[in-house]
Amino acid sequence: MKDTRFSTVFDSTADLLSGVDIDDVGDIETLLMFLFARPMGVDEVWDEDGAASSLDVRVHGNDESIGFVCDFPMSVMELARSCADTVTELSPFTRDRFAQEESPDVSTMSDAELISALQQALGQVRVFNMMDADD
Repeated sequence: MKDTRFSTVFDSTADLLSGVDIDDVGDIETLLMFLFARPMGVDEVWDEDGAASSLDVRVHGNDESIGFVCDFPMSVMELARSCADTVTELSPFTRDRFAQEESPDVSTMSDAELISALQQALGQVRVFNMMDADD
């Protein structure tokens, strides 16, 4: 059975959160951080009617960050592939001059490979949230 949570196109943040079964936009941010092994930022962008119409994504590098806006409708796979282009523009992420885990090349992954990587990252988000709930 194919996992369609990541390929389904969602019309809003609420639909995306419900479809992927995560709690809030912070979980999307954490999912992307685990997927790309680097700091990321994700916030909602609100339209004039007060509805979230986009996600503002920031990919952090060593010396700079690059931000972009992803508009709904979108799938998690589309969001990940959009991030991949920006990750490629930034150099590999290091901390204290030590290389971190290398980011996967999402732009060259097949759909099946990307779904597998997203499943793994989602599992890490769930473990992270369970550990964080104890605080």
